[in-house]
Amino acid sequence: TSVEWHPKESSMLAASSDDHSVSIWDLAVERDPDEELRLGTVYAGSDEVPPQLMFIHMGQTFVKEIHWHPDIPSMLVSTAQDGFNVFCASDIF
Repeated sequence: TSVEWHPKESSMLAASSDDHSVSIWDLAVERDPDEELRLGTVYAGSDEVPPQLMFIHMGQTFVKEIHWHPDIPSMLVSTAQDGFNVFCASDIF
């Protein structure tokens, strides 16, 4: 398990966990049920997924470390038992 705060966005962090996932969280996001109803953006299961969860990356085994790229805001590097991944989470900024 690894956690790293974003180098430029103080409310964002990336976390890896024992379920072999890497997730990106924005703790500044708050759910607004009234606005969701007004815009018609209420989705089935939306109560099960926290609004702060921006992205999940799956597919590696035993993720050990994650690090944000210092110059590319949405790029992460993760290392795991089966290698490393470099990926960009689109639409999080």
